[in-house]
Amino acid sequence: MLYRVLEGDKHIHVFAMTMILEENKVWIDGCFDFSHHGHAGAILQARRTVAPGAEPTSELYCGVHSDEEILHNKGPPVMHSAERYAHTAASRWCSHMIPDAPYVTEPRVLDSYGCKYVVHGDDITLDANGEDCYQEMKDLGRFKVVKRTAGVSTTDIIHRMLTGKYEYAMGMPPVSQMQMYATGPDGYAPWCSVYEGSLCPNKLLVKGDAQVESLPAVLISGDFDLFHMGHIEQLQRAKEVLYPGCRIVVGLHLDDTKTGTRTIMSLSERLLSILSCKYVDGVVVQPEMSGEHTSGWTDSLPIDDARLLEGGSFSYLTKQTIVSRVEDSRVLYVARNTKKGMVY
Repeated sequence: MLYRVLEGDKHIHVFAMTMILEENKVWIDGCFDFSHHGHAGAILQARRTVAPGAEPTSELYCGVHSDEEILHNKGPPVMHSAERYAHTAASRWCSHMIPDAPYVTEPRVLDSYGCKYVVHGDDITLDANGEDCYQEMKDLGRFKVVKRTAGVSTTDIIHRMLTGKYEYAMGMPPVSQMQMYATGPDGYAPWCSVYEGSLCPNKLLVKGDAQVESLPAVLISGDFDLFHMGHIEQLQRAKEVLYPGCRIVVGLHLDDTKTGTRTIMSLSERLLSILSCKYVDGVVVQPEMSGEHTSGWTDSLPIDDARLLEGGSFSYLTKQTIVSRVEDSRVLYVARNTKKGMVY
């Protein structure tokens, strides 16, 4: 038997009176602002709390907080609700995206989806009253901890925009980390391939799924800075509408393709974020697009090509759109980041 509870004017959650909680159904929640590779890593680790081979009964539910909940508890997010919802749903490891998830995790919400555990990083998240958002779940023994991804945060990315100083480590992430982010929906099996320069076998860094590798390849190139729903929607259109039956390979350039200068996000940050996207089957870092290296592609086109943008709900979203949001609320974000130790 089920009954409905309406929380304010927001999302209707359905709660079960008789609860059957399953070990293989796991919940993770968050703001997922920018949905950077730290968020992707948390989602991946949550998925990996279920042992391999549990498919098809295992599922990861990703609850995403609304703009209003985030504003009340920690200040305004940069990315809007619809953008964060869609970005989280595009993760290869997310089975179900739940919009308007409560900021303080409630057992009855997890119960309604049959999830026994909530997963969170090893940092403490506080609500507007300074209380642990997961305390009730911890008290019930329904809380699992995963390691927070070091070296990346929404605070740091906003800081780079506010200062114009893009200070980060150069170079590729470790192969072991690329292999993790290149896994399939279960978080374990290989899926994406990673190459450097071209699809030549001697350029292979991470081996993907053999069946996927056998498909015709379409290359979509760009710098993919602040990897966002404007990009993801185009990759989805390529995979589902323009090139069905093909594998979508991202050609990732090192620098800003328009100015030739440093990107806001590092190569490593952009690569790992792209690998987490379910519409991506491979990545070629710094693709060589001359002579013999142009062969082997069914088609090749740049991100933001008119064919990719056509009919897009998020085509308004660009890197500059996001930067402008931060600059327009500069005083607010400086104050928030200062509380977190940033210096201006």
